[in-house]
Amino acid sequence: MIPILILFVLGMGLIHGVPILSSFAQGVREGVQTCLRIFPTMMLILISVSVFRASGALDFMIGLIAPVCDTLSIPSPIVPLVLMRPLSGGGSLSLCSEILDRFGADSLVGRIACVLSASTETTFYTLGIYLGGANPKGLWRVISAALICDALTVLLSAWVCNLIF
Repeated sequence: MIPILILFVLGMGLIHGVPILSSFAQGVREGVQTCLRIFPTMMLILISVSVFRASGALDFMIGLIAPVCDTLSIPSPIVPLVLMRPLSGGGSLSLCSEILDRFGADSLVGRIACVLSASTETTFYTLGIYLGGANPKGLWRVISAALICDALTVLLSAWVCNLIF
């Protein structure tokens, strides 16, 4: 399918008289500039996540949040995933894999972990990609709305899985 798509784009470019080589070079140039613009933000996010996990702050936050999660019918083994998912896709995938290895894919905890992983976004990573090179107004409103949506997704994932399974 990819070679067909490439041939289609090249064919349409030739039909419409688009200078294909210079357009490609310009796209590459803009892509490299975008990468350079967001690179510092991405490094900040990756280093922050590593420090967050290595410093023990994640374990401390888990201890604070676990009683509240138990009250809301969110199993405590899910709490690390809840905290890591907005920060790091790789870190949350690793935690989800650990949950599945420990509890199994057919357990309630495993199902909640899978639904949660598929239903939420790596909020700060995504914001870093989209807004890293820009200086948007109202950034705190965007972050607040995204985190509220993440929290609602956590609640709904646990409640739906508790109802169905």
